[in-house]
Amino acid sequence: MVDYDFFIRLEKKYPRIISNDFFLPSEIRRMFDAGVVDVAADEKSLLLFEEREGFSKLHFRIIETTAKIKRPNGAIAAFLTYRNDEYPGVAAGWLVEQGFAKTKTLRRYSAREITGEITAEGVDKASVDEAYKMLREYFSAIEADLPCRELFEGALCVRSQDGKLVGMLYMGRTLSVAVSEEVRGQGVGRRLYRAYAATKASEGKKMIFHEWIAPDNAPSIAMFQSLGFKADDVYSDCFVKQ
Repeated sequence: MVDYDFFIRLEKKYPRIISNDFFLPSEIRRMFDAGVVDVAADEKSLLLFEEREGFSKLHFRIIETTAKIKRPNGAIAAFLTYRNDEYPGVAAGWLVEQGFAKTKTLRRYSAREITGEITAEGVDKASVDEAYKMLREYFSAIEADLPCRELFEGALCVRSQDGKLVGMLYMGRTLSVAVSEEVRGQGVGRRLYRAYAATKASEGKKMIFHEWIAPDNAPSIAMFQSLGFKADDVYSDCFVKQ
């Protein structure tokens, strides 16, 4: 395991010539503390592999495009974040040369506040095992960039009368939401996000909300717009190497 302070000193040696989204220092420390980070560095590249369940997430800074990924076989995901008129073609090309394929594009929607009734009424708490079970059922772990169990900060959920989870919002370094098909269109997603806003308000926190949505996911876009979210120019592409 690489020491956190050593990594920070190493990271400063690599200019941001070709890169994807590196963590902020506070988030890097959390990842190191959770014991889920591996680092590979040479004169051409700095590669950070974040271990996830079933795959590795790659963060990279490349000084020369001749750099190669030196890592045992296994599924790896890399995300490129960009504005609509600033597509990172060199970074994307380097990933393709390394055997990656683009699988999904997401667009960011943002809101300074959640509109409508802010209340946690009718919303329960879910365990980490319940949360991950539902996320695995509805999302591709790699493409959705599911958060690590070690960084779980709780989950809000809506249950049916028999106690089954029909909607769930995972809280951690990122947010992930899943709603069962049988209750979609019934306001479950809105209820979860409004309950999340109420939870943060009760903690005295003011924050900006962000959500990533596939451009062709019209129902999700309509729901988030009803909550006060607006589309901006930021996109993220997922590249996967199996």
